[in-house]
Amino acid sequence: MATTQIPAVKPAGPPPSRRGRLRTRFDNMTPRARWLNLILILVVIIAVVLAITLIGNPSTPPVAVRTVAVTRGTVTASVTGSGNTASSVSTPVNFQGNGGTVTAVDVVPGDKVTLGEVLATVDPGTAQNGLRTAQAQLANAQAALAQAASGPTAVKSQQDAALITQAQANVTSATTAVSDAEKQLSLDTTLTQSTVSADQTKLNDDQSTTDTAKKSAEAVLRVDQANEDGAVLTAQSALNSCEHPTTTQSATTQSATTQGATTTTTPTPTFPRTRTPTTPTAAPAAFFSQSSQPNCSLQQQAVNNAEETRSAVLQRDKVAVTAADQNQTTLLDADQAAITAAQQNGSDLELKDNQAIATAKQTLTTNQGAVTNAQLAQQADLHPSTPDQIAGFQDTVNGAQVAVDNAQLGVTQTKLLATQAGVVLAVNGKVGESSGGTNGTTANTTSSTGSTSSSTANATSAASSAAQSAGNGFITIANLSKLAVTANIAEADAAKIQLGQTATITFPATNTTATGSVTQVTPQSTVTNNVVLYPIQVSLDTAPPGVGVGSTANLTVAAASATDVLQAPNLAVTSLGNRHTVAVRRNGTDSVVPVTIGLVGDTQTEITSGVQAGDVLVLPSTGAPATGSTSSGNTGAGFPRTGG
Repeated sequence: MATTQIPAVKPAGPPPSRRGRLRTRFDNMTPRARWLNLILILVVIIAVVLAITLIGNPSTPPVAVRTVAVTRGTVTASVTGSGNTASSVSTPVNFQGNGGTVTAVDVVPGDKVTLGEVLATVDPGTAQNGLRTAQAQLANAQAALAQAASGPTAVKSQQDAALITQAQANVTSATTAVSDAEKQLSLDTTLTQSTVSADQTKLNDDQSTTDTAKKSAEAVLRVDQANEDGAVLTAQSALNSCEHPTTTQSATTQSATTQGATTTTTPTPTFPRTRTPTTPTAAPAAFFSQSSQPNCSLQQQAVNNAEETRSAVLQRDKVAVTAADQNQTTLLDADQAAITAAQQNGSDLELKDNQAIATAKQTLTTNQGAVTNAQLAQQADLHPSTPDQIAGFQDTVNGAQVAVDNAQLGVTQTKLLATQAGVVLAVNGKVGESSGGTNGTTANTTSSTGSTSSSTANATSAASSAAQSAGNGFITIANLSKLAVTANIAEADAAKIQLGQTATITFPATNTTATGSVTQVTPQSTVTNNVVLYPIQVSLDTAPPGVGVGSTANLTVAAASATDVLQAPNLAVTSLGNRHTVAVRRNGTDSVVPVTIGLVGDTQTEITSGVQAGDVLVLPSTGAPATGSTSSGNTGAGFPRTGG
């Protein structure tokens, strides 16, 4: 017998505690849920600890809040750059006169020279040739002056008379040429009219002759038409009589009547006939009575012959009419072409003759003017020159004398002298070349102009850099007492630079400072490492001791300034687009106030409205604890005030 085992029932105990329930729930969580809950609990604990540390611990130093007062002063915006010094005053020195072949060069780049020192010499041959030319021109000018003062010589009078005679002869020749050209025009015009008239007469005669021939051919055609038609009609009547004998008598009578009438109205031609039509004789009546079908072949043949003859005669006459018409057209076209050719030839001759007349008249006018000029020259030579004219000749002599003096100076100055004291920057010529050559030697050009590296550029290299901007003289000399610094300025700052702006120049090598001004702004940019730069030049007022050509210099140009204006540190102004604000502390309370600004300088900003002098501005916090006398600005539960 099967038995069923009943499990024992546990006695009910006390209910689990809250902690136990939490424990049971935590044990039933998945590992992922357990970790998430632990992390959340840890974050809450850290937040509570931080809150207690910041709020509940009064011993923690507060965050520093800096303030500054609005004052009046000068706001300056500057532009900086760096470069090397070079001479701002350089003089190109050249040989005077026509120059020549260089025979000696006594200096090299970098040499110091004094005023009047010999720099180079040239061959005096070219200068001496120039002197001889100037002296010859002076002699000619003096001769012209003497002639103007004393009047013409006998030879000059003879020359003037010969010129007038020749000019008058030329006028006579030109007058004859005009007359001959006009006569030729008249002859050519008459010849053309005669030729055209003869051609027109021939055209009229040919028109009349061909019209007559054409009308005669047409009249023959009409006569032959009538005669041949009559012959065909007669032959046809005979054939009809043969084929119908019963009506022969009546038909014959009728035919005779008709033929009689026709013969009466047809005009008799004035030329012989080419054929006499044969009229068949009527057969006797007994012949027709003896045959039932009459034989009319002869009559039929007569009809055929009459028709063929008519066709041939009319074709011949029509050909004659056509030939007469074509002959008329050919003759008249040829006559008209002859008239046109004669007229065109006449026009060509007329144009040619008119051109010859115009040329001859122009030559006549020119020759008449030559006569007048020759006569005026003779009259002028017959009378002494006026005082003003003599004064003009004297001015020419004076100018020629100056040219001689200059040429003489060129001969004596075959030695090139230094026009100022200084340092030789460049020598653009050498022995054996022309004094105007530019293939001379120059100094080393590897200086680091515009660089901010600490390497020191030597004086010779810097002098060469300055020579590049000097004129192309045979020798270039620089004045080292006048220095300038060339620096490359970024494109964003270049627009702020203007001529005359003041600048401060510092020299790191000597730890000295100088003042100067902007004397050159180059509009052509350069690109270095994909950066657009614009060169500017600042000339020094006075070079400090120890500063020479090639010294490294740092520039600070006062690009803009505003004096006696309200100013505040740039850090105190917050800008968002065109809106500008400051934090103002009044009676211990901070508030944000909108302001209008003017010039933004290097460290200060001009404020034109919104605050007054003495207002206290709150600067942005740096996050450092407050120390010393800096105001903490803490209120309430210890949080710093951030604004109004």
